[in-house]
Amino acid sequence: MYHSHQSQARTRPIYNYRHPAKSTAAVEVGSENERISVIGLGLMGSLLSVSFANNDHKVIAVDMDSRKVNGINQNHSPIQDAELEAAIISARNKRNLVATSDLHNAILQTEVTLVCIGKVDPQESTVAKNIETVCQQIGATLAIKGHYHLVVIHSDLNSTCSEKHLKPILEKWSNKRCGKDFGLCYLPLHVAHKSQYSTAKLSEGILHGAHDNKSANAASRLFSTLDIGLKNVGVAAKLNTN
Repeated sequence: MYHSHQSQARTRPIYNYRHPAKSTAAVEVGSENERISVIGLGLMGSLLSVSFANNDHKVIAVDMDSRKVNGINQNHSPIQDAELEAAIISARNKRNLVATSDLHNAILQTEVTLVCIGKVDPQESTVAKNIETVCQQIGATLAIKGHYHLVVIHSDLNSTCSEKHLKPILEKWSNKRCGKDFGLCYLPLHVAHKSQYSTAKLSEGILHGAHDNKSANAASRLFSTLDIGLKNVGVAAKLNTN
């Protein structure tokens, strides 16, 4: 799944793209110079980490595999890809990318968390359980944070499934309300591979995968700093209960 989309976007790798300068008005979630934690250093997590890091965001990449963590911190790609490794070196030289296995502190130091665990196979519960465990850990950390935090779930779970299973976990462990105290979006795994050169286009550049308007606006501002063909994140109609 990853590699088929990867080959389509090779004309100009998104992780080297420099977005035009924007106004430095009010700083909020999804604006310039965001502090972002990315959980999972597979291809998706690696691409998103360097994409945001090379576009002036501060990124903390999180993985339990010490080899991947040490690799990033020594300027090596966890994925065998020369362009990706060059982009990691660029991000590291800008001091915009660091890797760690400490999920708790990574979330405490950031305003946005991207969960990039991997493809979920209905016949295999391991990845789904991993996502649930990560959401528990995120929720437990949000419980001691005093400000709004945006959580973006990158998986092939549909919005309804994510809303039904993951949102309650985050709310339970954080003792906070989704949409008010923290934001939540569900974006497909392949979104990060889309660019203006990709043959697979998003419909009108809008993806309806946010829990509420505040989450949608924050995610839209954040992803607008990347050239991935995603102009806007909208609220999923069936999920909008606000």
